[in-house]
Amino acid sequence: MKIPRLLPALPIVAGLLLLGRIGLAADQDVGALVAALFKARNDRALGIVTARVYAEPSRPGAGPAPQASVLIHLVPYSAAFEANLDAVRTGLRDSLGGYTRAVSLVEESRVDFERALVAAGGGALVRSEVTDADGAVRLADIPAGDWLMLAWRESGHLTKRFKRSEQDLKRYPDVPTTTTYSMVTYWRVRVTVSRGETAEVAMNDRNVWMTAPRQEGATSTRPRAPGTGTQKRR
Repeated sequence: MKIPRLLPALPIVAGLLLLGRIGLAADQDVGALVAALFKARNDRALGIVTARVYAEPSRPGAGPAPQASVLIHLVPYSAAFEANLDAVRTGLRDSLGGYTRAVSLVEESRVDFERALVAAGGGALVRSEVTDADGAVRLADIPAGDWLMLAWRESGHLTKRFKRSEQDLKRYPDVPTTTTYSMVTYWRVRVTVSRGETAEVAMNDRNVWMTAPRQEGATSTRPRAPGTGTQKRR
């Protein structure tokens, strides 16, 4: 079974699209990915993956600040999945739509890839953890091979209000005037696991892969009814 391809609904320059297609076409069959890792597991060729997420010191002499509650996702490495993620990040700079839809497109790509793994019998290869109070996770019994770690955290719930004239409100009554959103920070790291060894991953402010907003809600302001405006004094 081939990996479902996520077609980005974002304008991307032709050269980058061509590179993405080459990466997708050259990727291994999902079944082959799963078979290779299961063989390593059956041969007891297992390793450990540890990850630590922290913020750089904010002042001289201070230590790094551990980042708890960061979602850590480890999946078999796939060039096609990686190309889909690259296409999303490229779209961030192409349009406002690409910027606001980036988080949902990353999620769609991840879910599609995991469904392909499950369909190929490799659902057990998807590993997820959340960083503890020390900003750390430890994943044991990982079959030797190449993996992709995708980690993310959500922070800040901001509300932005947009001023609209009465004329615009009448012409476009459904256009949101208030939008609530949060910012999602992503890390993406390719990890090679070897038998009997520990692969260590460090994620911090300096190696963030992508940051994009997740819209949580929007409300629109209806135009005022005739006669409800401010009356002039006589």
